[in-house]
Amino acid sequence: MTNPALQITNLNFKYPHQENFALKNINLTIKRGEFVFLTGKSGCGKSTLARCLNGTLPQILGGEIDGIIQVLDKNTRENSVSDLAQNLGFIFQNPESQFFTVKVEDEVAFGPENLGWESNKISKNVDEALNSVDMLENRDMNVFNLSEGQKQRIAVAANLSLQPEILVMDEPTSNLDPPGAYKLFEILKRLKNQKKTIILIDHRTHHALPLADRVLIMDKGKIIKDDEPEILYDAHTRESYGIRNPRVLDENYQAPEYQIVKQNPVLDISRLSYSYDNGFSIQDINLQIYPGEVVGLVGSNGSGKTTLAKVLSGILKPLKGTLNWEREDSTFKVGMVFQNPDHQLFMDSVYNELNFGLEEVPGAQLNIGPVLKSMNLEKLQKRHPHSLSGGEKQRTLISAFLVREPHLLIMDEPTTGMDYYHMQRLVYEIKRLKKRNMGIMIISHDLEFLQQTTQRVIILSQGKIIQEGPTGDILSQDKLDTCFEGYQSLSIK
Repeated sequence: MTNPALQITNLNFKYPHQENFALKNINLTIKRGEFVFLTGKSGCGKSTLARCLNGTLPQILGGEIDGIIQVLDKNTRENSVSDLAQNLGFIFQNPESQFFTVKVEDEVAFGPENLGWESNKISKNVDEALNSVDMLENRDMNVFNLSEGQKQRIAVAANLSLQPEILVMDEPTSNLDPPGAYKLFEILKRLKNQKKTIILIDHRTHHALPLADRVLIMDKGKIIKDDEPEILYDAHTRESYGIRNPRVLDENYQAPEYQIVKQNPVLDISRLSYSYDNGFSIQDINLQIYPGEVVGLVGSNGSGKTTLAKVLSGILKPLKGTLNWEREDSTFKVGMVFQNPDHQLFMDSVYNELNFGLEEVPGAQLNIGPVLKSMNLEKLQKRHPHSLSGGEKQRTLISAFLVREPHLLIMDEPTTGMDYYHMQRLVYEIKRLKKRNMGIMIISHDLEFLQQTTQRVIILSQGKIIQEGPTGDILSQDKLDTCFEGYQSLSIK
């Protein structure tokens, strides 16, 4: 009988300096060639389990572990991380965090070169890996000049160059636009057909459903469901464990009446433009945001969404055009939540992150307790932010701005790494702030979230606004399909 791809027996794991176990009595067998979808609430142990599979826990990051993990013919307690990498490839949520070189070809060759493989074998593997992710023509590019989708595909290729039988992917679609996510899953379908064993960790269930052979649901460090993929259609299961709906757009969605009192706008920009040295620019942007209005900004990766947000928040200075705030004095406050929370979290605890500098903001400290409770961070308030899961980090960063209640809040992909349960908590907070006349701009590929929060949606393409209107009109299948290839054709047949 062929050995399974993965065999886990009585696995328990506890992080350094933590009293409670993050993983509890995990028993799991995954057959060779299976596509397994692993989901569950933020902080339930999904990423911890994945890092135990490739040996980084506890070999590199420390911790207390017992039980047995067998990856093909290798015991993770008896083999190094580099030895395990030849059997099991690991792709992180943020591909940049695992890049070691600048050039695409060098990045894909990095692993085999460090293992001392022969140059002919390396060259052959690099060509095959790049070809498998449709990036052969990009081999001479700088990895940091690629789109988010291309970066993710290079991270896949860098693992494939080692020819592992197993691929583990942790939230690979969180930073991708729908066309980029669709392309990634086309590649995963190809790899599945090549009999690769794939373990996909994600909150967004839509793409996974057509490919998955099994669905595993984790809760509080345990695997509590091991079932057929169709379980994701069960509303009770989704609600119980904070799981996203496989249907990207709510079929029963009723667009609220779009009623905004167009008095003095919080933000008023006219013919705003900005250009980078590489030639990309945003051009002639006209936009008003009114008190209590929530505006969505959508578009493909590289369309200019984040650039526009940086200009609005003052990080970048516009080359031309006018930008007028509700208040022209120093009392006007803009908050911007970046896509990657690691770039903005710098205090030693969640509580201190929210409290930083609040002595200069009258009354803001009174908001800390309610926001911690609303965003489900009360039990984490003493934890170091960088010890949290991706979704918990995102909630911490958003909360740091919520307590300050700026006049304009800009959020760039705020639901990254966020399960359905915590997304609903954020929806509640946005509705609360809306009633307090805050202007809010949400940059997101998360159409489900935009449906529940925004009144108006703007579509950006190649640095220009090409469509805008009420959410119910813009977030229609026909409209999105017209503007962006891949928004409609999301299912992998």
